[in-house]
Amino acid sequence: MEDKRERLTERLRTLRVRLDGPGDDADVFELDLYSYDESLIVAADLLDVEVPKGARGEMSAEQRSVLEARLAEAGLDVRGAG
Repeated sequence: MEDKRERLTERLRTLRVRLDGPGDDADVFELDLYSYDESLIVAADLLDVEVPKGARGEMSAEQRSVLEARLAEAGLDVRGAG
């Protein structure tokens, strides 16, 4: 399980960096965002972190921030601090 968590953490951090970078290609950005949101939900399920209501469909920016904060509290900081 630790190996899966490490791979998931690395994937989330890589996608977060790409999403925070210059978005030259809207299609690539949308695909990265979809992958990021899906990975956030997988991480939440893995760590027994509550997913904001409605976020399993299309996640809003606010729901994404809430979930990132909850994951950080659980020890998975997608911004690279933990």
